[in-house]
Amino acid sequence: MAAIVQAGPIGNLIANAALGPYLRVMLSAGKLIVAEATDEELGVLDNRVLNADDVAAVVPLNVKGTVRAIAGAAITQFASVYGAAGGKVSSVVNSNFLGTALTGATGDGSIIEVLPSIKITAPGALDGPLIIDDDFLKDYPAAAAAFPLGGTLWLKTETLGLGVIESAEPNGVIKFVFDAVAEAATAAIHMPQLPFDIDQSPIFEARLAIFDIGDDAALDINFGLASATHATDFDEIATFAAFHLDGNDLSVFCQSDDGTTDTAPVDSTIDLVDNTYALFRIDATDKADVKFYINVARVLAGTTFDISAYTGALTPIVHVEKSSNDTLADVRVDRIRTQANRN
Repeated sequence: MAAIVQAGPIGNLIANAALGPYLRVMLSAGKLIVAEATDEELGVLDNRVLNADDVAAVVPLNVKGTVRAIAGAAITQFASVYGAAGGKVSSVVNSNFLGTALTGATGDGSIIEVLPSIKITAPGALDGPLIIDDDFLKDYPAAAAAFPLGGTLWLKTETLGLGVIESAEPNGVIKFVFDAVAEAATAAIHMPQLPFDIDQSPIFEARLAIFDIGDDAALDINFGLASATHATDFDEIATFAAFHLDGNDLSVFCQSDDGTTDTAPVDSTIDLVDNTYALFRIDATDKADVKFYINVARVLAGTTFDISAYTGALTPIVHVEKSSNDTLADVRVDRIRTQANRN
């Protein structure tokens, strides 16, 4: 193993228990504890801690150079590594990307060298994660004009109203817009080829804002991962894990359904702000316990969103709908990024 190069550990932290070296750790109630897979760790232990309340040395992951870590399973050299249970690391994709494995691991318990926060792909490696990242910079057509255009993977659904249209904002934005006509309408985008296997740890991320929430309960806004789209009613889709806004209310709900387990919308207690973008993430790495995040913070950790009865593929989706009503709507999406492991 190559020599570890680092600027120096933090040496005045107290552990809450005896801990092994090179585990990922975080602070809780002022003391160090083992970090789990998606916990944002402070760093890795530089040495073994023999007893509770002993002083421990921690190497921050933002330090210049490399750190040692404990693998939770076999890891290929130069693979991207992520947080794993029990303070370890693995190559299983989740929301907690750590860096690149400069040495390989033969299995659980192996000590490896990690270069934090920089992704390196070995020459010739073509088996990295599938990533679709759209900043919507292409020339998207006006309502009633068909996608695809300019190589986009998206297909749009428009039923009356103004539909899915391009915004003039400089960083690439599309709008889902309804006019003040009393009619049922839908404005939605999805990827009909369903590129993301539910068993390959899909993660959906979006930067989205509400510029007009309308004035009636007839309006529904949903976005996340789904097994299909629907011409009029998002809830009729067989499988989904999605954020949800109901009517003229900026409260964000989370919901899921796989045809067996239907978790009705649960209030995240987060309210959006008019004309202000927020960051959303849905982590389906564990499809029996899908996790929702708003502006980086996890929401509804006490609610289980289970879509494990589904075994097919998923698409990222944004689906805005209204039943027969004259309510307006203006939902804007600046960016969608979705990734999963390859089959």
